[in-house]
Amino acid sequence: MKTHRGVGGLQFGLLTLLALSGGVLSGCAPEGTAAAEAAEAFHRDVAGSDMTAACSLLQSKTREETARSGDAGTCEGQLEKAQFTDPGKLLGTEQFGRNAFVEFENDTVFLAASDAGWKITGAGCTPNGEEAPYTCEVGGK
Repeated sequence: MKTHRGVGGLQFGLLTLLALSGGVLSGCAPEGTAAAEAAEAFHRDVAGSDMTAACSLLQSKTREETARSGDAGTCEGQLEKAQFTDPGKLLGTEQFGRNAFVEFENDTVFLAASDAGWKITGAGCTPNGEEAPYTCEVGGK
């Protein structure tokens, strides 16, 4: 597991603070946003064992880090080894500029906008209440 510390530095810190505070600032996006759709697609792909499709939804840096993060040697191999739980019901989406997070009952997914749409920078994330607010199965350096 990795601790999600700083995708976008201050922006990520703001996202984390808002996630923990329940999103007290404006910027809430409706449930059907593209960010939420990307997060849901990632979980569908992982649940369906389509790790190639799941890896394609990761931001390129996150995909590379995932491939290097263990002994599997590939993004697909690492996703197969990751301990993803069923995310549960979609609770909400928060979007702030080019960053977003999607909160499920049992997971939080962090995303960044790119020319190719929303890409995942952290998934399988759960709050840990320590210096780094989330621990993630994928992403998070």
